[in-house]
Amino acid sequence: MPRFQRARKPEEKEVRRAAILGAARALAREVGPIALSLNELGRRSGVSKPNIYRYFESREEILLGLLIAELEEAASDIEGALDRRADIARVAAAVTRAFLQRPLLCQLIGIVASILEHNLSVEAIAASKLRIAQLLGRIVVASRRALPWLAEEAGTWACSSIGLFIAGLWPAAHPSPAATEVMARPELHALLPDAERDLRRFIETLLTGLETIARRKSAKT
Repeated sequence: MPRFQRARKPEEKEVRRAAILGAARALAREVGPIALSLNELGRRSGVSKPNIYRYFESREEILLGLLIAELEEAASDIEGALDRRADIARVAAAVTRAFLQRPLLCQLIGIVASILEHNLSVEAIAASKLRIAQLLGRIVVASRRALPWLAEEAGTWACSSIGLFIAGLWPAAHPSPAATEVMARPELHALLPDAERDLRRFIETLLTGLETIARRKSAKT
């Protein structure tokens, strides 16, 4: 990669940030977010490791930037798939597909609270959470367009719950090589989660329950 000169103007800084994030995204997809090295990122992005800190306060801020970029694409996919009214099964399928076809997104969701938010300033955490909330809001709007009975508060809660479920489901469904060998034993194989099946089932069950609650409330008024 060519070495960048130090950026001084705001637009130059955005170009550098984009170059760093682009290289980080490719590297994280290759080695995983945990193994992402700033030395290797500097080599691939053309921005030396010391200079990376001019654009990001930490490695964790870079990874949060990748989560936001991946989530933005997932939100766009869901919006496109749910451009009109649909049943719960179709909504569950669209959301499942949008997340699971992005392994990096699922990996990052699993380490947000435990790793990514432990080496960042309050301002950086607040900025990332605001952007994530905006993207989840787009998913809620698309879901409510497909399911008119879904209230905004319930939709927001459902999105948060799905994220928490993915955070636990993804690592459990993708264990280490040694654990994979163990879980293949007949007496344990049934305990190994299936990410696509289980996420879709969880979303369908969650939305079905919310629909039941919504219908009951509507019947009382």
